[in-house]
Amino acid sequence: MTVEAALVFPLFLFVLTALLYLVVLLRIQTEIGRALTDAGRELSQDAGMMEGMESSALAGIRSSQKVREYLKGRTGSEVIKQGVNGISMAGSGWNGADSVLTLQASYQVLMPPGISWFHPIRITQTKVVRGWTGFGKRQAFLGEEGEEIVYVTDYGTVYHRSLNCRHLKLSIQQTNFAQIESLRNGSGGKYAPCERCWKNGSQIVYVTSDGNRYHETLNCSGLVRGIRTVLLSETGGLPPCSMCGG
Repeated sequence: MTVEAALVFPLFLFVLTALLYLVVLLRIQTEIGRALTDAGRELSQDAGMMEGMESSALAGIRSSQKVREYLKGRTGSEVIKQGVNGISMAGSGWNGADSVLTLQASYQVLMPPGISWFHPIRITQTKVVRGWTGFGKRQAFLGEEGEEIVYVTDYGTVYHRSLNCRHLKLSIQQTNFAQIESLRNGSGGKYAPCERCWKNGSQIVYVTSDGNRYHETLNCSGLVRGIRTVLLSETGGLPPCSMCGG
């Protein structure tokens, strides 16, 4: 029995370590994927200004910054050879002919981590987005070439000049319903139940620092920002946002 235990126990530890390593690796891939998605969304808004060789450099630098931001402080980043510095964005670039932005992150992972003699595994993650280059023929048809483009949401009451406005990027927090009376939003106001989703009640609620409602579900339309780009003349008389409207 002692001999059998001596043979089986190391195998058990190896399998357990492999499973834990797989979880860490999947988490790192998810974070890098999120970073590429966010970088692609932001860069696609500037697609009309991306030209020549500088566009590829800009895409690589911006996406690299996002990846570093997402992986900062993550304990699982040690599985990447040379850490965050070992992530290459060399395959990123802008195709002006097709208006397509490609963000590509390549890196090597050590399996298991910390053992440098084990041959690393190369992983490549790619995000492809179509750049937004303007209204094109529609703008010329309206005869308002050069008119300012702004951003509106499905349920918003103002228009925004910047896609990075904090009112367009909700910071959702989860809390217990019993604590809702003592919570205050960013303006010091109390939270009231959402008219759209508060039906059956819940012990877990969701709030935002900019809102004044607590929500029963994350799928509530009050927690979703359906952002659309429109001409300034198409806002229907909406006032500008107090944060980015100028």
